[in-house]
Amino acid sequence: MSTFTPLSSDGRRWDKAGSSESRTSSTRSGKTQYRLIEDVEDLDRYRPEGYHPLQIGDELDCGRYRLVHKLGYGGYATIWLARDLQRVRYVAVKVITADSSGCSPEASFLRSLGNTRSGPGREIIPPLIDVFWIAGPNGKHRCIVTSPAQMSLFDAKEASTFGLFRPKVAQSIVAQLIRGVAFLHHENIVHGDLHLGNILIQFPGVIDRLSTSELYERFGEPESEAVVRLDGKPLLDGVPAHVFIPGWFGVPSDEIVLGDEKIILSDFGESFNPDKELRFSSKTLPLLQPPEARFSDEPLSFAADIWTLACTIWEIFGQRPLFEAFFPTADRVTMEQVEILGILPPEWWRKWSRRLEWFNEDGEMDLKPETSGGHDGVRRTLDKRFDYCIQEPRDEAGLEIVTEEERRAFEGMLRSMLAFRPEERATAQQVLHSEWMKGWGIPALEQSWSTFDS
Repeated sequence: MSTFTPLSSDGRRWDKAGSSESRTSSTRSGKTQYRLIEDVEDLDRYRPEGYHPLQIGDELDCGRYRLVHKLGYGGYATIWLARDLQRVRYVAVKVITADSSGCSPEASFLRSLGNTRSGPGREIIPPLIDVFWIAGPNGKHRCIVTSPAQMSLFDAKEASTFGLFRPKVAQSIVAQLIRGVAFLHHENIVHGDLHLGNILIQFPGVIDRLSTSELYERFGEPESEAVVRLDGKPLLDGVPAHVFIPGWFGVPSDEIVLGDEKIILSDFGESFNPDKELRFSSKTLPLLQPPEARFSDEPLSFAADIWTLACTIWEIFGQRPLFEAFFPTADRVTMEQVEILGILPPEWWRKWSRRLEWFNEDGEMDLKPETSGGHDGVRRTLDKRFDYCIQEPRDEAGLEIVTEEERRAFEGMLRSMLAFRPEERATAQQVLHSEWMKGWGIPALEQSWSTFDS
């Protein structure tokens, strides 16, 4: 099982549920064929302009950072746990592919945010520790250094039996996330890729007091697999002899206690300032993409983050995602959105050519056998999904279910964030000051702070 860093690349490795990135060595035609290795980066990306080959024990930036473990990987980076030999602490080093090193905005956004005045929500933005370049057989690579994290929320849920956080912990995490997004939007930054794989639980400070051998004793030594070509030929220059399996440093979601749920928001590779850059497509996970990314001709802005934030909040609060599909094509995603939230705005409804495969012209469900996909024809509204995604799993796990008062406030907040038209969606500031945040989110966060301080 892998863990994640505050710099978790493109999300497609991190969020296994919605992955569009292969989690194994590639077997596509036209590429070099390697022996299959599970849970590692695409080995065919070890080529000119691709990944930089690294091994545990390598020292980077004139010997300052020594690699001690693998944290993860994404479509355009590998991420490593390293010992900062100057400051005697652990850091995360993200080594970006050569072809993306010159265009990734991540370092500039983190540097800009680090220079802003402190404000509510800034605490979940990872501090930029260092940026440097390395040259290798596959090109020149930008390396971004920040503090390491224990695990992503996605992996924490995957490691647990019921896939749930304790109620107070869930409330606190949601409150932290809302504050963080509000801070970003105040600084004119759209995150662009909010999901559970990009929200990380911080390492406890005690980690820095562990020597490398003590770290291995507690979490296990790095595991590697030999890279072998299926045609028996020698590896090309720039391909590592061994690749490392990401380590597991986390705990199951239901074992996280209040006071230990401090989060970091990661992966600013898709972030943008809508005043300076026009963005018309969303690259976040398909089931989380806002409807305007498909149907509107207007550029995306802060409202796109609010949509994905709502989907992410739902998944933190309960067991299952709000929108679900085994094969999330654009039409399947739209079908889920309409089933839960009702008919699209008229101009979008007319534009959706396949609407009649699932609905009649009034937006009522009218499933055909060939398109039902096993659907029983009963409309699964937001209210129904609250029961089987949140209430029933909590009850089964022996956790406190959501009270009617909190449920009303929570659903009200979510509905305001999931308005189809982006201009009708709640802003981050409005979400920050919502009834749910005042009555449940902020009180849980304040209780966590008091627990942590004591």
